[in-house]
Amino acid sequence: MKLSLKAGGRLFLLTWLLCTTAYGQVAAQEPDQNSAAASWWSAQPKEKKLLYTNLGAIGAITLYGLAEWDYGSGNLSSANERWFQQHTKYGGADKLGHFWGTYVFADALSAVYQNYGYPAHQAGIYGAFSAWVVQGFMELGDATSPSQGFSWEDVAANTFGAAASMLMHRYPELDRKIDFRIEYVPESEVNGLFDDYSNHYYSLVVKLDGFQEIPDNFFKYLEFHIGYYTRGYGDQDEANKRALYTGISFNFSKLLFHAGMNKAAKTLEYLQVPYTVLKARHVVD
Repeated sequence: MKLSLKAGGRLFLLTWLLCTTAYGQVAAQEPDQNSAAASWWSAQPKEKKLLYTNLGAIGAITLYGLAEWDYGSGNLSSANERWFQQHTKYGGADKLGHFWGTYVFADALSAVYQNYGYPAHQAGIYGAFSAWVVQGFMELGDATSPSQGFSWEDVAANTFGAAASMLMHRYPELDRKIDFRIEYVPESEVNGLFDDYSNHYYSLVVKLDGFQEIPDNFFKYLEFHIGYYTRGYGDQDEANKRALYTGISFNFSKLLFHAGMNKAAKTLEYLQVPYTVLKARHVVD
């Protein structure tokens, strides 16, 4: 099965970035005064740090795109990828991947910008906008690649992801009630752990812990999932399948917060521990 490496690379990069920036603890550490680079960076105003962060992200995408995605090797092109129809490239799972990826990227950048000194509300807006711009630059690069192509649907999914991040920052009480998560479960043969959509579950998670009306007992650890996944896309030996599901799980993030493992707990607001959701599935086709 040979599927999109772009999505896999994005998943790995965003997860790593989130783990290292959760709760704004990275830049809060004292810089190494013996390092000229650290001293130079700490002396920069927050506006320049924001600019350099965005330029660095765009530069990394450019280099990787030239090496792996054939950026610049074709004429400008677009791709009509559509949405969740059966006869699309990934059955719509890639669109949820774009949504989730931009959402996580925006949250991670917001944490970075708070470390730089921006107020939380402003950091949330700037983080969402930066994520949207960087993801948009990736789409422009795709337009120059014969193997990719510019997709308005991807841009729309990115926009929804950035808007969701900004909404959660604007209304923390909503963020305490809802997560957007991806669960990776190796059910299909793939070329690499992060290389395809056919082992992903995408879910909107409602956390009872976010509701003050729920008594502070075991029920606070329950979560309810509404999700979507696809299987078989890109594999000629397997029929394409789209499915919806509902599920129930345990709030591991709440447990880790109580244990003082804040970074790991924050990460589990975006990544679901594999095999921990009891699912009731409805196969669409």
